[in-house]
Amino acid sequence: MNLEPGFYALVGPNAAGKTYYLHSLMGPHAAFVPAGADAKFAGTTVGDHLRAARTARPMSRVDFPDTRIKNLSVGQRRLLTFEVALATGAELLLLDEPFDGIDVATRKQVRQRLIDYLAESPERTVIMASHRPEDFAGLATHVIQVFGREVSRPVALDDARLCFPTVTGPTAEIEELAARFPVAESSSLGPTTRATFAKPLRDEECHLPISYPDDAELIDLLATERTAR
Repeated sequence: MNLEPGFYALVGPNAAGKTYYLHSLMGPHAAFVPAGADAKFAGTTVGDHLRAARTARPMSRVDFPDTRIKNLSVGQRRLLTFEVALATGAELLLLDEPFDGIDVATRKQVRQRLIDYLAESPERTVIMASHRPEDFAGLATHVIQVFGREVSRPVALDDARLCFPTVTGPTAEIEELAARFPVAESSSLGPTTRATFAKPLRDEECHLPISYPDDAELIDLLATERTAR
């Protein structure tokens, strides 16, 4: 798969093969941040780990307090693995659930570091797997779906958005539409129903106003609805 530079959201159900796909992309031009449970550290201190990392691969300076690894919180360990990966300046950055185990302030810091990382070089590519659609909001421009270890071609979020028109109106009229078009999700309140369809709708097919999901809602849908090909 040829990927243009940019930020890709890697989505799919549990055990679909997202981590396996990230591992398959490893190479000399890639840096990998594993899920928290899979992170390994060299030596007993942060200094030991950084020296080992520099031996394995050239990298810029990492400003991180030198303390014993066992004294680091879960969030600090996540941040250490993240900073080491960024310090390599790799053209391809692979992230597996990088926001797990970190607080709101650290999450904002990581998001900004990712934005800066891409801004520093327009040729860089980031592929991030996460189960939290809000993690991708404001970052991802494309999405890659993984279902049953089958990987879709990347699709631009703005293109995928058109596949999920949302219509709100009288329940009877929404049910009539639902009989003709696949529904991704729906909810009702009294006589009104709101339905998100899993297929584009033309104006002549629906006289009710059509809206489209925001990025977080769209990514949540793409994690369960196999639409990108």
